[in-house]
Amino acid sequence: MQCIRSALRRWLSASAFVLTLLFAGGVRAESPAPDTPDATGPIDDSISAFGQYYPILCNTCSTTSDYVNKAVTNYPRVRESVAFVYNLTNGQIRSVALDWNAELGFQAGGYEIPTDQRLIDYMRTVADLYRRNGNSLSFSAVVRADGSVYLMLQPGGTVDLRAGSPRTIPKSLSLVPIANDVVPGRGSPIDLRGYSFGPYFNNIYPNYPASSYDLAFGDQTGTIDAFIYDYFSTLGQNPGFVFDTDSMSGVAGASRLTEQVTGQVTVFVPMKDGGYAKVRFDTNSGDVTLRQVVDPSGVILPNGNGNIQQFYASRNWNLGSNAGQAVYAFEDWATHNGISVLVLNAGWGSGGRVSCISRTVNEVTCTIQPN
Repeated sequence: MQCIRSALRRWLSASAFVLTLLFAGGVRAESPAPDTPDATGPIDDSISAFGQYYPILCNTCSTTSDYVNKAVTNYPRVRESVAFVYNLTNGQIRSVALDWNAELGFQAGGYEIPTDQRLIDYMRTVADLYRRNGNSLSFSAVVRADGSVYLMLQPGGTVDLRAGSPRTIPKSLSLVPIANDVVPGRGSPIDLRGYSFGPYFNNIYPNYPASSYDLAFGDQTGTIDAFIYDYFSTLGQNPGFVFDTDSMSGVAGASRLTEQVTGQVTVFVPMKDGGYAKVRFDTNSGDVTLRQVVDPSGVILPNGNGNIQQFYASRNWNLGSNAGQAVYAFEDWATHNGISVLVLNAGWGSGGRVSCISRTVNEVTCTIQPN
């Protein structure tokens, strides 16, 4: 009789779970990424795989019972699992054991267990950056041309994550020169040092775009990926280690926590002409997604594979204080890509203006003149 009751109880539980799925299966609109992870409601995981790790945000938790109750409330029926309950306002994290007993219908877990010291250090550091970033996990960083990395805080200011240390070049390689007098273009969030491309940069990254235009209109948008990964995935030191998942390799469940808290970072990288690219970097997978390309005049360009004729068929823009550099970069690229360029005067002074017009379907002419 007891076996029948147990079987019936399991059948009813499974049936209720199926019905829940059926009624919850409507179309869901994608919501924008929040500054902090959503506080999820209770989740019935009683028939899911056991041995899971669940990161849970609780900025109102302070006592041990607060952290335990948050874990049990959010995941009342998970089996042989652990919840990482963390508070970004005070930098605390607690590990809570969860083990739902389906036969007897009660939570046999619901108590705190020791937390790995590396997780404690991670959360303490993240919480400090979170507060300095205006209580936001939307982090933005810059990878300079010399390999150094820094965070740009939303209220203002920066935090160094990595010192510059260019990769070693074999002596057998001949030097591939690169212009080293590039200045940040209009509106660039990257500082002057960010454009200090070393003499061996082209040796290390031979496929790096020659200009912002080559990245925007070419078919090699992945050519900046290796540059970003080489430096942003080897941060190591404090506080940069929070974006380097290797720093907690071997800590059970750590990847679930880091994916939720510091899994996505906006990264800006310099272009050789003074422009810049904006990407989304996944710290867990190392994937790079191109979000925006901007030329040295501040013009937003296509995100790869752009149609040159259509983009410049009827376009005008002003040149800034870096007019000489911007004109040289655009003229050099345009004349090699089918655009006729007419420069009315070589003296730029305080800036100038570029006007492009399509004369025929396949012919675009751009006129450049100073103020």
